[in-house]
Amino acid sequence: MAVATDALSWTERTFATVPGVGPDAAALLGDAHFIDLHLDLHVPVRLFGYDPARAHRPWCRPIPFFGHTDLPRVRQSGFTGVVYDVATNPFRPESSRLEATHRNLRDVVALAESHPDHLAIATTAAAYDRAVAAGKLAMMPSLQGGNAVAASVDALDGPLGDLVTRITVVHLTTSVFGGTSSPLGADTGLTARGAELVQRMVQRRILVDLAHAGKKTFWGLIEQVPAGTPPIVSHTGVAGVHPHWRNVDDAQIRAIADRGGVVGVMYQSSFLEPVLLWGRRARILDHLQHIIDVAGEDVPAIGTDYDGMIVPPGDLADVTHHGLLVQDMLDRGWSEARIRKILGLNYLRVFREVRP
Repeated sequence: MAVATDALSWTERTFATVPGVGPDAAALLGDAHFIDLHLDLHVPVRLFGYDPARAHRPWCRPIPFFGHTDLPRVRQSGFTGVVYDVATNPFRPESSRLEATHRNLRDVVALAESHPDHLAIATTAAAYDRAVAAGKLAMMPSLQGGNAVAASVDALDGPLGDLVTRITVVHLTTSVFGGTSSPLGADTGLTARGAELVQRMVQRRILVDLAHAGKKTFWGLIEQVPAGTPPIVSHTGVAGVHPHWRNVDDAQIRAIADRGGVVGVMYQSSFLEPVLLWGRRARILDHLQHIIDVAGEDVPAIGTDYDGMIVPPGDLADVTHHGLLVQDMLDRGWSEARIRKILGLNYLRVFREVRP
């Protein structure tokens, strides 16, 4: 995949120069905690050798699947932190899966360590605070798909469990831990191994992520997460705006809210509205508003799924255009306090509670 590049610096704040972003939106974005609950940048890194530390030229319109971000553009765009996902290849033999997970996580740590002036691994809220205070982008490593540990929950007792801040229990296929909402698998419900995984995650203070879970598996997971441990859905749409196999319904949103968790809205156009390709960024706000209407403004968050083989809205061209989304929020009459919660404070509250 050929990608044009230019000499954008790590520190240039491009969101303030995007046409249509007013001074109030730019000031708010420049001052807020802004956290992406689900960045899949490591997927093109692994598949194509895409350089995540190289500043690629912002796109005039979004492209399908990959190329939406790189770490300089993420930092330029006002983000203070990203939950940096390592996705599990469900077709990799189980015997080599854990080894691949360790290798991928080592690569993520090495990436941050090779750019110490701009990036920092943040495995706790305190580490996040230190990174932000130093002007660095906080990278919070996570796993997409519990089968990354190859059914061996004991793997979480070592350095892996110290490094990983969140695990999406299931992904696009059914695993030994439970069932997916995806047509590629079946919603078999949470298994005994899945319950064991959740219990170990809670012990190790790893956030339990219910994104991708089929409904039977979702409710099984909810039963396993103890009171006082907020579960999350890192990246999803909501069925109350657009019914879709990938989206959570109102009862699921309330269940997350009742336990103090958050629900991140993702940017896959077909999950937001009935389109084949590019949708509209306004639909992101519609999904956020529905979560607010159902469960209050302490619940919604942003989980882009950028670079995770998605087709983002046509008018949210790449990560550098987030000033437009904040401008849209202001134009809808949302308060500054609400916007700050959605951009980062809601997730940061949960992160502080689970991994202080």
